Amino acid sequence: MTRLPATLSVLVLAAAASAVVAQDASLYEDVANPDASFVRVVDASSPVAVIQSVSFDSIEAGVTPYVVIDGASEVKITSGETTATEPVQPATFYSFVVGADGTSALVVDKITRNPAQADVTFYNLSDIASADLYVPQAKAMAIEGVKPSDGGAVALKAPLTLDFEIRDGATVVAKVAAVALKRREGVAIVLSGSGGSYTATATANALAR
Repeated sequence: MTRLPATLSVLVLAAAASAVVAQDASLYEDVANPDASFVRVVDASSPVAVIQSVSFDSIEAGVTPYVVIDGASEVKITSGETTATEPVQPATFYSFVVGADGTSALVVDKITRNPAQADVTFYNLSDIASADLYVPQAKAMAIEGVKPSDGGAVALKAPLTLDFEIRDGATVVAKVAAVALKRREGVAIVLSGSGGSYTATATANALAR
C-alpha cells in the first residue's frame, strides 16, 4: 500500500482494508448472506447495463448501484455493447469499469465499514495514462496513478465535505466540488473524456433494490 502524505493523514483512518459486507443505510444495509458479492458497472458512455438478471436503463453519472450476487462464483455483465462473464469472490465489492476506448476490467473496490470513515473510490474512464485524485484542502493526493479502465480507493474521516481535483501530472483536468462524505457510506468519483476534454462526477454508493 502506498504511504499517504502526512498532510492527508488527519483525514484518513484506514487507507485500505479487505472488502466486507456492508451494514448501514444506502450501501451499508444487512445482507442475508454474509458471503455474497457486490457488483456494479462504471461506464460513462452507456446509459444501460445488465448485471446477472438486474437491468438498469438510466445510469446516473455512469455508476449503477451494487447488485448483490448471492452464491454465484461468476457474474455476467453487459454495459452498452460490452459483455463479459467475470469470476467473483465472496464478501467482495467489484466495479466493472469500461474506459473511453471500450476496454473493460473488473476492479476490486476496497470498501470498509469503519463507523468513522467514508469510502472514496476513483475511476479513470478517460485516455489519461495516469490520473490522480487530489484534495486541495489538505494539499495532498488521496489516490495516485490510476490507469485507464482502472480504479483506486481510500477511506477518509467523516462526516466531512471536500473538494476534489483530478490531475494529470501537475495539470488539473477536472474538479468535483463540495462532496459530502458520510460515515459508513461512500462516493464514487468518475473521470471521463478524451482528447483534452474531461469531466468528473461524484455519485453516492448504493445497493440495487
